[in-house]
This record gives sequence, C-alpha cells and structure tokens, in this order.
Amino acid sequence: MSNSIYTLAAWLAGDFSNWEQAIENPPFFAHIRVCIRPIAALADQGVWLYLEQAYDYMLQQPYRTAVLQVLPLSDQQIKIVNYKLKQPTDFFGAARDRGRLATLTLAHLEPLPGCDMQVTYGSGKFSGQVEPGKNCCVFRNGRNTYLSSEFTVTEQTYSSLDRGNDPETDERVWGSIAGAFEFKKKTSFAAEVGEIYPL
Repeated sequence: MSNSIYTLAAWLAGDFSNWEQAIENPPFFAHIRVCIRPIAALADQGVWLYLEQAYDYMLQQPYRTAVLQVLPLSDQQIKIVNYKLKQPTDFFGAARDRGRLATLTLAHLEPLPGCDMQVTYGSGKFSGQVEPGKNCCVFRNGRNTYLSSEFTVTEQTYSSLDRGNDPETDERVWGSIAGAFEFKKKTSFAAEVGEIYPL
C-alpha cells in the first residue's frame, strides 16, 4: 500500500477539464477545470497535493482550494486528510505556478475536522468518500450543512460529486442535481510526483 499512495498522487496530479460534459449538458454543468499539483516544499512531511477548482474563464480566481495529505491506513485503505488555506487568495493560481507553490508551508494550513476521505482501490480505479458521521460542516447560503462527497480517479479521468445536506433531514441543500462532474486529464503532472518521491 505504501506504493499505492504514490500511484494515487500521480493519477490525481494533473489539469482536468469537463469540457465534453459541459457541451453535452450546459444547463446542468458549467465548464470547470480542476488542477492538482504535488507540493515539493512539504515532501519531508509526506505526500501532499494542492487543488484548485475554477471556472474555465476564471482560472486565476478558483472558487475552491484545498490541500490534501495522502496517508496509508492499511493494506487496503488510504486516507486523504483535508486542509484549508488560512488565506486562500494568497495562493490563487499557484496550481499552475510551481514557484508560488514552493512557498506554501504547514503554517499556511488549517485542518478540516470530520472532512477526511476514505479511499480504496479496485477495478483499476481509486474510489473515495468523506468519512461517515455528518461531521464535515459547511456553512453556505445562510444554512448549516454537512458535506457528502465522493470521487473516483483513474490514470486519465477524475469524477467528483459534492453535495451539502441538511443535518436534520438529510435533504440536499446545495450541489449537483444532475450527478457527478466527469473530468478528463488534459495535462499530467505525474512526472513531478516521481521527481519529488522517487521510489
């Protein structure tokens, strides 16, 4: 499993687009880009990734940023620990600028309790979902919600579905009503994972 965390990191490391999905179903899916890059500056602390999610026409102003720590749990499971940036705007665009990403340190991060992802591998893909318990709290549009999140990743594709649910009724409050976002990898940064974590 120790090697699997590097495989997962290599598959996640890339610039992804859901262009085909957005063209086929524009009422439900905007053209979104997800860019995930390994963080060389934190290599001595383990496997870390920086994520930006943005509309294609606003790449330098992502609406979501995250820092992910990839940890082996057992022979069959991986855990992704989710962190947020204390000042996200300080790093806007860093997913496409390795020089800026090199300045990111642990001091810039805050943990997100209850938001860790449980990941397993099977049938040629990694599948993850937020840990159970309704403890990943998200306040949005004036309402308290808990995050329901899942993803799958292969060497060339990335699929994600994030929704916010009411903690009392479990009804969907925000998030996709038409299913998961389906991304294809346009640029791979897997070589950078190999540079940072040579096996």
